Amino acid sequence: MIKMQTISTNFEKKSTTIISIILLALLLFSSTLVQADEWVYSTRPGDTIWDISKKHLKSVTYWTRVQKHNNVDIAKQLAPGTRLRIPLEWLKTPATTATIVSASGEVQLESAETGQISTINSKQTINYGDSIQTGDNSSALVQFADGSTLLLQKNTHVIFNTISSYGQTGMVDTRLRLQQGRVETSVRPQGKSGSRYEITTPAAVAAVRGTQFRVAYTPDQKTMGSEVVEGNINVAAENLEQPVRQGFGTITEQGKPPQEPVKLLEKPDLDKISNRIRFLPFNLEWQALNGAVQYRIQLSPGNTPETLVYEQTSNTNQHSLNNISDGDYILRIRGIDKSGLEGFNAEHILNIDTNFPEVNLSSPVMNDELTEPPYTFNWQTTKVVENYHIQISTDTDFSNLIFDDYNESTSLTLNDKLPLGTYYWRVAAIDTDGSRGKFSQIESFIVDENRYELLLILLYILPAFLI
Repeated sequence: MIKMQTISTNFEKKSTTIISIILLALLLFSSTLVQADEWVYSTRPGDTIWDISKKHLKSVTYWTRVQKHNNVDIAKQLAPGTRLRIPLEWLKTPATTATIVSASGEVQLESAETGQISTINSKQTINYGDSIQTGDNSSALVQFADGSTLLLQKNTHVIFNTISSYGQTGMVDTRLRLQQGRVETSVRPQGKSGSRYEITTPAAVAAVRGTQFRVAYTPDQKTMGSEVVEGNINVAAENLEQPVRQGFGTITEQGKPPQEPVKLLEKPDLDKISNRIRFLPFNLEWQALNGAVQYRIQLSPGNTPETLVYEQTSNTNQHSLNNISDGDYILRIRGIDKSGLEGFNAEHILNIDTNFPEVNLSSPVMNDELTEPPYTFNWQTTKVVENYHIQISTDTDFSNLIFDDYNESTSLTLNDKLPLGTYYWRVAAIDTDGSRGKFSQIESFIVDENRYELLLILLYILPAFLI
């Protein structure tokens, strides 16, 4: 009996300890929730609750609420450093605007106020309720009041549901709705400030406090992809919240909870790609990445790496660049797995320089007739070059070359007699790096008999024949 009482007493002690731990955990969890919905203000010398309420709250009359909420004696002066807890719903939340930093390609803005659709220009403002639509091979970079950015990729539609700030607290409330397409975000770390940043799709909601992540929504498949490059996010759907940490991604199908996060693909190896391109089209080729079924290829200007000027996908580890303006770029390539999640970017500095001096042929041109050597060829160029490559052929595709050599000046002389017939010639400039530009236009000339010499012979022989 005594043994049973001892066992019962020990059980009661253990139960009491477990219950205490659970209650403490619940209390801490509850406190965390309260902190998440509150702004904590640290008082400064001379601060009063009245002044704080006038500056930060919806009404100066809220000072009594602050007093009761924090159990502060109004008769006593607040010591500097006093921490006041203020519910977020009491703060001033005036609507603010976002700014379009850059736009490339076909980008349109639909005004929530007027319903008018217009083409977007850089430095244009976005208001609450406005929406942006990007076209094929288009992009737009948006910056919010706290410095966070949103990059809209091609064929993307975003509605700006909320763009607010909590008065002068430095906190912001940014909520977007992604109807289709892909966005990349860089959110400034908010810490415990109470700021909110959310991206909603018809499938799920991605919420974050300071990170770099990507969200994609495919309307026909009704799926949302979330990829965390840096930091952490929470993806919520169907009453389930799924944490996703750095280096992982998750797929959420509409009407279902988020799937278990999976590891993102590593960045591909771009070492085989040259840093300088002299001719377009140019074939990019990189080492195939395990697990990748596709690749995304992006180009950003070297001086504004957060913007996009080019974006395509490839089913292989090769891609041809065409119609890209000369300049310095950052090339980004990342793998896409079978579920559609995109991995880490590999970056590569790229210089495109196709600006070779243009060569214009002067003579012979337009089937000029040449008879006896020496044959002289002349051309012009607008810039000083190192060397020239000259080709002469009997056909227009230059498969049957009779001359293929280099020359430092803008003139060439051939002393050997050419057989009668039609010939074609062209010249290309070579720069100091040894790179050859495109060949000039093709010109033609005809090598024929010297008719004047034949006439003189006839005039000499004919009288003797007549005698």
